[in-house]
Amino acid sequence: MRKKRAWIGGVCLGVSLAFTACGTDGRNAGVREVPDVQSVQEGQNAIGGQDVQDAQTPQGVQEIEGTEDMQNASKAQDGQETTGTQNAEALREQVLSEMTDEQKNWMGGLSGEQRLADFESLCDGLRDNYPYVTLARRQAGADLDALETAYRAKVEGCANDDAFYEVLKDFVREFSYTGHLDLWGRRYESELASAREFVKEPGQEKRYKPYVDTLDNPVSRKTYAAMTAYYGEVDRLTEEKRAAENDGSRGESTEAEAAGETDAVEEAMPANVETKILEPGKTAYIFIDAFDYEQMETDREILLPFYDKVKTYDNLIVDITNNLGGSMSYFDELVAAPLTKETLTVPGYQLFKDGENNRAFLYVEEGVSSGLYQPVSELPPMPKLNQEDAADCDWFLREDYTVEPTGEGFDGKIWLLVNENNYSSSEYAAMFSKASGFATLVGRTTSGDGIGTDPAYLILPNSGLVVQYSPMYGVTADGTGSEEHGTEPDFVSPEGESALETCLGLIK
Repeated sequence: MRKKRAWIGGVCLGVSLAFTACGTDGRNAGVREVPDVQSVQEGQNAIGGQDVQDAQTPQGVQEIEGTEDMQNASKAQDGQETTGTQNAEALREQVLSEMTDEQKNWMGGLSGEQRLADFESLCDGLRDNYPYVTLARRQAGADLDALETAYRAKVEGCANDDAFYEVLKDFVREFSYTGHLDLWGRRYESELASAREFVKEPGQEKRYKPYVDTLDNPVSRKTYAAMTAYYGEVDRLTEEKRAAENDGSRGESTEAEAAGETDAVEEAMPANVETKILEPGKTAYIFIDAFDYEQMETDREILLPFYDKVKTYDNLIVDITNNLGGSMSYFDELVAAPLTKETLTVPGYQLFKDGENNRAFLYVEEGVSSGLYQPVSELPPMPKLNQEDAADCDWFLREDYTVEPTGEGFDGKIWLLVNENNYSSSEYAAMFSKASGFATLVGRTTSGDGIGTDPAYLILPNSGLVVQYSPMYGVTADGTGSEEHGTEPDFVSPEGESALETCLGLIK
């Protein structure tokens, strides 16, 4: 069973500000991202909800044949993996039960007052900056006010730092990742390193300065270094117990190794792009696993020659049903621009709050003074706009997403296969393709949040923990909320039928 690697990059959803745009140079994104190893109890390979899922393996026509066998094999392996995970969890629970509160104070032993202050800072930060407060209540049942009351008692009852982290993690999970809301784990170092690199790139200095300035603080650096050491020690003790149970042998690999970004794992990863000729002269197929910014040059060498090879075909199927997102520049530069024969433009709107945190990340004062940002009260008529959500925001940005042709284009019909896995930048691809007429969508409704910009960060003052959130509430020209509704395909696949099967049926 093919496993998708956890993303560790930032999230670039859209071009956002004219003067601070990530645009087509936007950095790598991990859209419905894998929560980091958020707690030792979950184990190093913890994957939950709509986050990283087992990658389906589109193999052209071969996928249609033998689908049942693949599913049965997957179920058998899932059972084995579940058993292994349960055993690891039991060992971890044993290790944790033997640790003292002092050993679990990996943040340095925060006082009760400090923990409560951090929690209140998080709630206030969300209330002032997070534009999805009302949507999260409506869609995920996450009432911020009620949750603040309920979790305050849990915070006050924390006996150590690890328990506090667990409570914060559970609190954030109540929001079901609405608007990319997530509490960071061990991704801190890689994210900071990424931001430092992007701030050096020409034209990106201003865009990423708030990211570096926010992340690069002594409290966060200390806390996340301690987190890495703490979890590493628990992993080591867990592995010792596993080895002892196996008469000194290591037995199964640890979840940390399974989830780790090791050289061996990288070498075992399949290609990000697959190309196939399904019917010579008529139908070609492309599978794109992720809009991985770091893979763009490698994938460019695969995709552009293939486009040239099949440019006179009747049909080109682009399959992103496994694609959790990445960088929007990947889709713009490697899919839309080479295949379109005309300039494509899709309008979008981004609503946001005038909170202190947003003011730093979005350069609100500069945007308002320049006229780029306008009051929400001046939005044009939008029949599908949720008025409650809009009333919770202060400003909006009108943004036109535009792609210019860079090649001869594709002569035939372009089909884009989509489903509920598509979120963030892969949702942007679906939204843009349908709204512009670039491609015909087949499959199931996507998961959303494809209009916006990189998540901003709330830094909890005493612990230094990082909570990310989308500062922009994206809507289409008619007001349809991108996060809430996603994009409905032109042709919906019936239950039990893959998007590829539906598409091939339409072609025949």
